[in-house]
Amino acid sequence: MKRKALVVCGPTASGKSRLADALALRLEEACGLATTVAVDSMQVYCEIPIITNQARERPAELVGVVSVVEEWTVARHQAAAQSILKRAEGPVVLDAGTGMYLNAVLLGVPLAPRVTPETRSRAEDVVRGRETPPPNRRRAVREEELRISGAKPRGSIWEGEPVLDAVLVYLRPAWDLLQDAIETRSAAIAGCGLEEARVLGEMERFGRPPNPSVSTSIGVRELRMHLEGEITRQEAGQRIATRTRQLARRQIRWFDKLAQKLEGKAKILIVASPGDPRISHYMHDIMEA
Repeated sequence: MKRKALVVCGPTASGKSRLADALALRLEEACGLATTVAVDSMQVYCEIPIITNQARERPAELVGVVSVVEEWTVARHQAAAQSILKRAEGPVVLDAGTGMYLNAVLLGVPLAPRVTPETRSRAEDVVRGRETPPPNRRRAVREEELRISGAKPRGSIWEGEPVLDAVLVYLRPAWDLLQDAIETRSAAIAGCGLEEARVLGEMERFGRPPNPSVSTSIGVRELRMHLEGEITRQEAGQRIATRTRQLARRQIRWFDKLAQKLEGKAKILIVASPGDPRISHYMHDIMEA
């Protein structure tokens, strides 16, 4: 029998974490226990809670669990989430902002194994030496890693079928409202996240650099540029907002596709606001877990 899970997903700054916390609290009051699991590629890093918006109203698993010097992957997130789901008592709420990570957890997609640093270096050399640069360098390197190591080519992240009995609440606000929320959040990151960016710079100077995914992430890159005198703090905030809008568009496309894939396989509710009264009608489905 599949474990029941309430999945709250949506673009950044849409209010999904606030909604996930509110629903988890209601489940906890009704069932005695409830576990929230963050499904986010950046909130796992403990040194950047402001830049990655980790503040929430109740504790969540897989938030601030590793250092930025480590490389967190979709495979690590899948394995960690699966372990939490197995041992969790009571209903589970997935608070999902990273589409690929959610697919891996919700659809149980088999993932290709990790390779040694030596194999990765060889793969990067091969891709770097190609006459025509690939459109997606990271994907090309990964494919070359698997070829060198003899592993099976990875399948599509969309190939799996639901391994959870899921109730999907997809928070999809109007674009103008989402843009306003993004502007507010970006200004807050630029205003309050400078010390975190400074700490990352100190770590790098002492031989413990953040992994590339963190170094180039939204907020980190812009605030580091400000600290190095390349742009003003206001310009950093503007650039953070621009990249966040681009991210939100990608997230919406991903979750639109996921909702379509899950039609007939999960209960799906698409709402424009965390206060939509229809959400309450879905609560009994997860309370029976």
